Amino acid sequence: MTRAQLRAWLVHIYTASGGVIGMFALFAAAQGDTRQAFLLLSLTMIIDGTDGILARRFQVKKVLPNFDGSMVDNVIDVFTYVWIPVFIIWHENLLPHPAWVIVPIIAAMYAYGQVNMKSDDAFFIGFPSYWNGIALYLFWLRPEPVIAVLLVVIPGVLSFIPTRYLYPSKNPILSKTNWALSLIWGVMLLFLLSQEQPDPSLVLASLFYPIFYIVCSFYVDWRIRQGHNFSA
Repeated sequence: MTRAQLRAWLVHIYTASGGVIGMFALFAAAQGDTRQAFLLLSLTMIIDGTDGILARRFQVKKVLPNFDGSMVDNVIDVFTYVWIPVFIIWHENLLPHPAWVIVPIIAAMYAYGQVNMKSDDAFFIGFPSYWNGIALYLFWLRPEPVIAVLLVVIPGVLSFIPTRYLYPSKNPILSKTNWALSLIWGVMLLFLLSQEQPDPSLVLASLFYPIFYIVCSFYVDWRIRQGHNFSA
C-alpha cells in the first residue's frame, strides 16, 4: 500500500466514524438520554463538514477509484440527518401526533432520490434535510403544536422546491462568513447541550445562524435567477 492510498483509506475511515458515532447517538436517544444523543450528532456534523475537504485534498477518488466514499457519506447522512432526528422527534413526543413524522421522512427520501440533489455549481437543491437541527430546536423550545407542525411542514415543502442552498465546503460564495458564523453557532450548541436546562434566551439567540443560512441561501438563489453574478 502506498502512502497516498493509506491517507485515502484514513479519510474513508474518518467518514465512516460518523456512522459509528451516529449509532451510539441512536442508543443514547433510545435510552432517553436525548441531550447526549444530540452531542454525538454534533460530532457527526463536524465530521460531515470536514471529510469532503480532506477527500479533495488527498484526491481519494483518484487514489482509490474502486471505493466510493460519497456513497458511504450519503448512507451516514440519511442516518444522522434523518432517521435519528425522526426517532428523537417521535420518542420525545415533539409533534402533536406521530403521523407528522411522515413529512420529514418523505421529504428526505425525495431529496436523496434526486439525481441533481447537488448542482454543478456546488449548491444544495431543495432543503438539504437538516432535520437534526429542526429536531434539536423542537426539543429545546417545545413550541405550541401548531408551531411545531409548521417547523416540519415548511422545510418539508421546501424539499420539493428547487431553490439553491449554500454548500460552504464546496461553493465559495459567502464561504468565509458562513464558516465563521457556523463555528460560533457550533460553540453555542455545545455550550447549551452541556447544560441540562439551557437558558431559553440563549437558545433563541442561537437561531441567528439558521436564520442567516436560510436568508442568504434565498438571496443567492434569487440573484442567480435574476442573472446576476454574486461575489463572495
